[in-house]
Amino acid sequence: MKNTRIIETVGTITKKENLATLECETDKALVLESLKPYPGYNGTTIPENLTPSGLFFITAKNYSGEKVIRATMAVKKKTDIIFDAAPARITLFNRMNPCVRINDLQSFKQVSQLIKLYRECGIDFKKSKKINPFDGLIIVRKYFRIEEVADAIYYDLDEHSMAYFEIPRLITWDEFEKVTFRIKPNVEYNNFDAAMGVFFTPKGVNDIVRIYHKEISLDEIKILRTKYLDEISRFQ
Repeated sequence: MKNTRIIETVGTITKKENLATLECETDKALVLESLKPYPGYNGTTIPENLTPSGLFFITAKNYSGEKVIRATMAVKKKTDIIFDAAPARITLFNRMNPCVRINDLQSFKQVSQLIKLYRECGIDFKKSKKINPFDGLIIVRKYFRIEEVADAIYYDLDEHSMAYFEIPRLITWDEFEKVTFRIKPNVEYNNFDAAMGVFFTPKGVNDIVRIYHKEISLDEIKILRTKYLDEISRFQ
């Protein structure tokens, strides 16, 4: 059996989700909510509208990733609220806008308090306005703790429904959507959500596909990787 290895690294995930203004108290800050996180996955294990999931606090300035991370550390020292945060960018008004991606809040009532704490720690936000549902491209900067379970295939050790596999080169988002659209009707297990991303390693940048799943096996992940590699080769 192949010895697995654990890797800690940073990188980004790029995905598209349906977004709209969060309909709750946000202390006059512009907060967008993902109306369906992991839109390609149709399982019943994702709660809908029960707790906040996939919130995006749109910042007033293009703060550096370091500043957002330092502010997040400071906020966590000020409160017992449990949450995960990451620097991100999102398409809004036909351009990329900086934001803070927030996950794992337990209540919508915590949003306004979190906004106030971020302001105290030097992060300000755009003013709230009504934005109807739209499909927005999202780029999230993340820390990854992953285990290589097969050649170029990884499982996430912190988010257990996430798997990743390497692809040979960078592709555009439009190419990625076309590839995924072609693959889904032609594999036995097609109940998954796919996103694209990168891992930064000492050897350089590794282009990856992220798969969100609940029941998919390693053998099925291997089949998916082969399908993606075949379809990506058609763009060369």
